[in-house]
Amino acid sequence: MKFTGVILAAGASSRMGQTNKLLLEYKRHTVIDEVVKQLTGSQVDRILIITGFEHSRIENLLTHRVTDRIRIVYNDNYGSGRAESIKCAIRHLPQKSDAVLFMVGDKPTVSTDLIDRAIELFISKKPPLLYVQTPTGRGHPIIFSRKIFDDLLLLEGDQIGNDLVDKYKDDLIALPDDNIQIDIDEEKDYRRLLKGEIGNMSS
Repeated sequence: MKFTGVILAAGASSRMGQTNKLLLEYKRHTVIDEVVKQLTGSQVDRILIITGFEHSRIENLLTHRVTDRIRIVYNDNYGSGRAESIKCAIRHLPQKSDAVLFMVGDKPTVSTDLIDRAIELFISKKPPLLYVQTPTGRGHPIIFSRKIFDDLLLLEGDQIGNDLVDKYKDDLIALPDDNIQIDIDEEKDYRRLLKGEIGNMSS
């Protein structure tokens, strides 16, 4: 199976004030750098990074990571919600993609190991949809089969998960993972992320 990994990195970081959360320092580079690093180390065949807000800054930052395997795509309609970035990704998928694996640019603790475990389970079970189940709810990565790409093109706004989970609830797979995924929305989330990093380094 051919997997395309997508990083959604178009949001305006509105709850972080004047700071673009994707450009915050983490592990001696930036949050978005770490997400790209983890996905690049996985089994995905191709990678799309969907940008929007401060596109030029993010693209310039990631230029050194662009290869024949990685492409940066600008979503000029990013202000209309996350669904527009998802649809942008689907429209730019390589023709031979059997599945698309979504990550978000503000969850740098999602590891290559977890991504590969999700891919391996998806290959084994071939569900229409797979997501990671964390102690605090649904997490990433989320993998969609080609057979429901058309459903993704119908999404609107920011509330894009529940309807598809309900639609395919009898066939989807949830991969349990004990790790809490920190979603950086506010300054307090970033502080929690850094505390976790310090704890891991000292253990």
